[in-house]
Amino acid sequence: MKISGKDIQYDSKAFNELFEWLFPSMCMLASRILKDESKGKDIAQEAFVKLWEKDQKEFADENALKAYLYVLVKNACISHIRSEKKIQKTSLEEGESVEDDGYLEAVLREETYVLLHEAIKKLSPQAEQVVLLALKGMKNQEIAGELNITLNSVKTVKKRAYKAMRESLGGQFVMILLTDFIHFF
Repeated sequence: MKISGKDIQYDSKAFNELFEWLFPSMCMLASRILKDESKGKDIAQEAFVKLWEKDQKEFADENALKAYLYVLVKNACISHIRSEKKIQKTSLEEGESVEDDGYLEAVLREETYVLLHEAIKKLSPQAEQVVLLALKGMKNQEIAGELNITLNSVKTVKKRAYKAMRESLGGQFVMILLTDFIHFF
């Protein structure tokens, strides 16, 4: 496989890094479409096997690879749903809007989830804990009790963490705020 003209061997460190970066996203997408985490992991693994089988495939960049894998996962999910229900066509293929079936929404949510978690990982350990607890819906007082710190510390840490995340994410921060991402946690 080639990405941006660079040869990537399937037994290489570069492929392993791509797998570790993309596999969780593919699992989550498939799990959301199928509403089953175990089947979602199987579908994501199958997508990487199909990618491996087409070792002459070329991609303009990593985003093109990601888009290709999203399509593989979506198609595998359609096939799985079709085989489980023993139907000939799914609503996606019968001309209904993809948005109606939640596929694009699932992709957007997954991309948002990845961006948000990358920004959270860059925070200090305490800030990461505060933000994750806040995203789970906990109030400042509850977070203070959970982490055994003062209420003012929670407010200060949260304010600094959100500022750092805004700087880290740039314009994408607004997109994340507009997306209902709390359900990811």
